[in-house]
Amino acid sequence: MQSGKIETEEPCLVQAGQGFSVLYKNRFLYSKYSPQKAIEQTVANLDILPQTLILCFSPCLWYGLKELLTKIPKDSLILGIEADKKLFELAEKKLNEIKKSCHQDSKKILLTSPSKIEALIKTLPHFRRTVSIEMSGGTFFYKTLYSQTALFSQNFIASFWKNRITLVKMGRLFCKNFFRNLREIPAEQSIPHCSPFFLRPFIVFGAGESTETFLLSVSKKTLQKCTVLAVDAALPVLLKHKIQPDFIIAVESQLAIEKAYIGANKTKAAIISDLASRPAVLRHTKGRHLYFYSEFSESEFLKSAESKGILPAKIPPLGSVGLTAVYLALFMRFDSNVPVFVTGLDFSYSLGFTHARGAPAHTARLISSNRFKPVENYDAAFKADAKTVPGKNGTVITDTALKNYAALFVNYFKDSKKLYDAGFSGLNLSLPSVTTEQIENFCQPLGQKKEGEFDALYEQNKKNSSSSDIKIKTKTYLLEEKNALLRIKELLSKGKKAAPAPTPNLRAEIENLLSKREYLYLHFPDGYRFEAGNLSFLKRISNEIDFFLKNFENL
Repeated sequence: MQSGKIETEEPCLVQAGQGFSVLYKNRFLYSKYSPQKAIEQTVANLDILPQTLILCFSPCLWYGLKELLTKIPKDSLILGIEADKKLFELAEKKLNEIKKSCHQDSKKILLTSPSKIEALIKTLPHFRRTVSIEMSGGTFFYKTLYSQTALFSQNFIASFWKNRITLVKMGRLFCKNFFRNLREIPAEQSIPHCSPFFLRPFIVFGAGESTETFLLSVSKKTLQKCTVLAVDAALPVLLKHKIQPDFIIAVESQLAIEKAYIGANKTKAAIISDLASRPAVLRHTKGRHLYFYSEFSESEFLKSAESKGILPAKIPPLGSVGLTAVYLALFMRFDSNVPVFVTGLDFSYSLGFTHARGAPAHTARLISSNRFKPVENYDAAFKADAKTVPGKNGTVITDTALKNYAALFVNYFKDSKKLYDAGFSGLNLSLPSVTTEQIENFCQPLGQKKEGEFDALYEQNKKNSSSSDIKIKTKTYLLEEKNALLRIKELLSKGKKAAPAPTPNLRAEIENLLSKREYLYLHFPDGYRFEAGNLSFLKRISNEIDFFLKNFENL
């Protein structure tokens, strides 16, 4: 040890001018003169709104905690986060001492490490925002980790509320479509995984402008040698160019998407459909139907159906039909040596045009245009959140939603083996780029697809699914849901007079039945917190029962 230098591998309390500081790894974690002043001043300047999660990084001696407890609303929580093992032990010991002197506020204070934050935050109430506080100089040792933890917490909360907005608007329709599609026994028509039928290269078409450019530069013979996946909005673009896709990806749940199928009544392309997508689109083509399932909500009724083995293959809820199409191509290909080419996923647009010509959005513009409203859609380029950014080949226009989808794409697929960007425009997707010439050279030695090439796949898929067993299980599940809804209806209308009598009591049986059937209230603004004792909540649920009973008619 050098003269005059104290080696401190253990946290040491050091007498300061007005209290104690902590000396650790040759650093004072608080001021040597007034250790409490800085953090108390920080707390005094805070404006804490209701439902706030307060992240206290490296709390050490918990200076400022008492002042913080006097400021926080009843529905807020203080979460201490310490990454250093020895400082964690110090903070835990000090917190236990503090809790003994403030019993009424002890439940408002927790301590954890960054490695456990994800598991913990999922068990906490749903906060609306976070506030971050550096409680001591201990943050110096793990600055990057603490920044990442703060960002994760903010994103987790923001993601929850974004999803809630989506479910409030669309949750009822998602659930309705789920049960309607489930009656088609989707488990026996599940998408194949790593199938030997998919040794050909995949080409995934989005509805962006680069799809049109790609189609004008690639030969039809090359496309005949590939497995072609098209998002539903890209279908009319391909048909306009006399290209028949092998598969159409359908995830949209609303009526508006049916415009994409106008003129597709003769196509034999198979539709790969999400269980929450619009069932009616399946009648618009002559092709077969395949299904997949994405968990649009962490709900018990979805977990129950999944546990019974009646759902098709599960994929992550990606929120975008383009991302879903790419995921499905990677999921279906025989192995990671089969290349997947992507075009039309631009996540941007040019001045006047938002989609490829022939896409539903462009066709609708053609139909509605007049001398006051031109075909060119200039409005999109000048809306509030539109911005001009660098693209793959010059500047492009994007917005917040499209930019987020592009970021999600990069996050999911940047490390995927043999996934290539064949788009000529749009945002950078962090993928190796290929030209149509390179694709044609790669496909040149391959033979063309034969008509009905995938028919054997469907038959094999059906045999592997134990069809009769799945049909029985699916029908049993749907009947159970129907009977449960009828029972809930009786309990809510007759109360204790319901027959048979509620067991063990009225409230307990209602709570047990409803807690496993979130589809009845998933779309309520307050649907994320089920309250069996809330009369208003139960009345609204009662109004939903008949709507969902229609899904179980004629079983």
